[in-house]
Amino acid sequence: MELKITTLIENQPDDKGELAFEHGLSLFIEFAGKRLLFDTGQTGAFADNARKLGIDLSRLDAVILSHGHYDHSGGLARLLPLLAPGTPLYVGEGFFRPKYKRINLNISKDCTIPGDLKKPGGSFQYNGNPFPREILAPYQVALRQLGTDTTWLTPKIVIFKGFEKSCPFEQPNPRFYTEYGSGLQPDAFDDEIALGLLTGKGLVFLSGCAHPGILNMLHTAAARSGAPLYAVIGGTHLVEAGEARLQKTAAGFRKLGLSQIAVSHCTGAEGESLLQNTFPSQFIRNNTGHICVL
Repeated sequence: MELKITTLIENQPDDKGELAFEHGLSLFIEFAGKRLLFDTGQTGAFADNARKLGIDLSRLDAVILSHGHYDHSGGLARLLPLLAPGTPLYVGEGFFRPKYKRINLNISKDCTIPGDLKKPGGSFQYNGNPFPREILAPYQVALRQLGTDTTWLTPKIVIFKGFEKSCPFEQPNPRFYTEYGSGLQPDAFDDEIALGLLTGKGLVFLSGCAHPGILNMLHTAAARSGAPLYAVIGGTHLVEAGEARLQKTAAGFRKLGLSQIAVSHCTGAEGESLLQNTFPSQFIRNNTGHICVL
């Protein structure tokens, strides 16, 4: 076994009905002698699932939080007391900026900026980290706020940030905002990071939500790593995508030659169904408790 990824929590229940599930994502990775945690779900229930699965979170070598939304960082408060002193915590620069979602706004799927931003109405709902930066103070974690586009943790483990926009149809979602300076601005998700694992079969790419666009992110990762893409795992935020974007995404996956497609969470039922039908031999239902072994 070269790589093992356990989905500690995800939107969908586990096959046996023994684990907690929620709108969120948390992945436990064993690779190249390292034990990594990618995201912490929404509530900390991932830690209960880890215990039931025999996973000791106190032995983590590093924690990576993909971006500052509650359903990916919300379990951090539960995790902090479990971590050994000095455990690195990797986040993108800008991770602690407050984030909001514009709700009660009647916009169509595949909406684009700037046109849809001019629509009146709607209100703002906080959906950022459910904790201040000061939550880290009592714990001896080693916070690493990444500003560079590519950070190699080891020769086989890499964190990507600052994704090139190679797919014009992957536009920022106008529902999401963040605080820049003294006001709210559309969120460019420049804090979002993703994890790459260089295996003997190729690059395994882990995404939290892929707000910058999953194809933008995959193309960037392949170019920077110099490795062929083998698998994509995690969220793709296709839940609000229309049929046209879903079809273009599937076509993009086909061109990339992905061998495994284990997307879930914010991919949405329509997105998962289309990808499963399009790639019946490559698609993996990555629900809570699923274990991926390479």
